[in-house]
Amino acid sequence: MVASSSPPTQSLAVRLGVLAAGGSLVALVLAGAVMATLQRAGAERAFDERLSVFVTQLFADYANRDVFDATAHFANPAFGLPGSGWYWVVGDPQTGEPRFASASLFDPLPAPEAPPAGDARPDGPISRPLELSGQRLRLVDRLYEFEGEEVLVRVTAPADGLDAEIRSFRVALALTLSAMWVALLGLAYLQVRIGLRPLQTLQSAVADVRVAKTRDVSGTFPREVSPLVDELNALLSANEAIVERARHHVGNLAHALKTPLAVILNSARSNPDAASMARISAEAQAIEDRVRLYLDRAQRAATQATSGKAVPVRTVVEPLVRTMAKLNLDQGLSFAIDIDASVRVRADQGDLEEMLGNLLENACRHAQSAVKVSAEPVTDQHPALMIAVDDDGTGLDVDARERVLKRGERLDEASPGSGLGLSIVKEMAELYGGAFVLSDGPLGGLRAAIILPAAAPVPPDS
Repeated sequence: MVASSSPPTQSLAVRLGVLAAGGSLVALVLAGAVMATLQRAGAERAFDERLSVFVTQLFADYANRDVFDATAHFANPAFGLPGSGWYWVVGDPQTGEPRFASASLFDPLPAPEAPPAGDARPDGPISRPLELSGQRLRLVDRLYEFEGEEVLVRVTAPADGLDAEIRSFRVALALTLSAMWVALLGLAYLQVRIGLRPLQTLQSAVADVRVAKTRDVSGTFPREVSPLVDELNALLSANEAIVERARHHVGNLAHALKTPLAVILNSARSNPDAASMARISAEAQAIEDRVRLYLDRAQRAATQATSGKAVPVRTVVEPLVRTMAKLNLDQGLSFAIDIDASVRVRADQGDLEEMLGNLLENACRHAQSAVKVSAEPVTDQHPALMIAVDDDGTGLDVDARERVLKRGERLDEASPGSGLGLSIVKEMAELYGGAFVLSDGPLGGLRAAIILPAAAPVPPDS
């Protein structure tokens, strides 16, 4: 296939996307945990402050009355409902034994927690969670000094409302952070696509070099990509210099051989009656054919490196088919062309004519009644076009196909020719980054197909 390569095993975009998604997820989870902790602390503090208001009111009422009437002090109606969880106690600071208590309190509250050894009692409210009779409560204790004695004022409230508030916040927080994560994923996708766009530009620029649109990689690239572009251009320049030197040496070698060969040929032809001279003439002619072949090949390599012309395939095929039909009138062959007029390949027109001419000549030689030329796109990493020449001859087995592709190999030694036709087609196709394939054809004979880089189709209005 044309310029085939192994498929990529890792995607840079996927790797960057996974890193962005994973990093943002970890950051949001940590942020969510911190916010949930802070919100819980804030909710508990606000809840405790509301209970502290009840504590202050109770102590004020207790301190301002000679006789404290517990039933008359309902800061909240729930303090009068048994088992409501809303309880208050004015009691002993050591044991918590009630002196006065709300009507809602049935089970006694646990004794207050003693301060650590050596620490004074705190001057302010103390709050903590509490479980009483299966209820989760929030308890606030505060120690007061009144008329020379200490008194402990205690207030509790059910923790259900506090827990519901915390739960509601966490659900809202989870939904908000999830939406933020989805938004961050979208932004990360855009960031990756935009960030990797210079690589797509670089790929297009390299593709232009490959099809000979330009001689080097050009364009505006970010600072991080520019060194890679410079190295690519340096590599292209070095390769071009190597190819030019090789072509120069091949040309020099071929030209150096031409003169001695001409002398040998003239000497052989001047003695046509000598059997040895005939042998020398034949061998010298074969060498001259090969010298001409390699000179032409060097010229093709040079022109292919600098040209990427878009050649309409049908305009090349039609005159070749007409010529072959005239040359093979005595065989009664029928010719068919199945090629859309818009398809084009990137090649030199003369090279394409030579390749297809060889294939058509070979097909006409072996066909019984029909020859067909067709073209179809090839699915590959790079756009390519397969041009196939089919005949209805006897075809070739696999071993024979391998043999005919070798330079100078002919299956029919009685037929004229040097045996270079198909090998030349193969080498010329490969010069363009393509391929030459022999297979069983739909007409029952051999299919000879060349695969070349495809060019953009001819516009419909052209």
